[in-house]
Amino acid sequence: MREIEKDLKKFLETLIEKNKKSLKEGNFVVRPGIAYDRFDITAISGSYDMTLPGLVHHFLYEKGHYKKLLPPEEFKKCERIVKNEPEGIYGPDDNESVQSNLDELHGMAIDIVGSKLIALKIEIPEEFRDHLINIGAIES
Repeated sequence: MREIEKDLKKFLETLIEKNKKSLKEGNFVVRPGIAYDRFDITAISGSYDMTLPGLVHHFLYEKGHYKKLLPPEEFKKCERIVKNEPEGIYGPDDNESVQSNLDELHGMAIDIVGSKLIALKIEIPEEFRDHLINIGAIES
């Protein structure tokens, strides 16, 4: 899991650095070169389409991390979702430890993006800021 966390952190921080100029202008849509190549890195609720959770999901799949995280039967289910429902994300039916690992990765992604944007003094949308406050990542 450590390797996946490090890879996700590096990916997100590099993505933010590459898009720093447009992010400072308030455009949070990035084109990371994976899946359908259009994600709002501050979108974290509602539909998973073009959101940060969607980006994490496609990153985990395209970089082979799901294959390491999931039992073979769950990986097959995940692969079907990636191919047939690209706007959705994978979640196991009855595997609490897998769900816990995925929740940790998605939460970590929010922390990484929030911390990096704040460190760059980029004004973040209110909903994203409120979520960071609610999870204790930043103070109000």
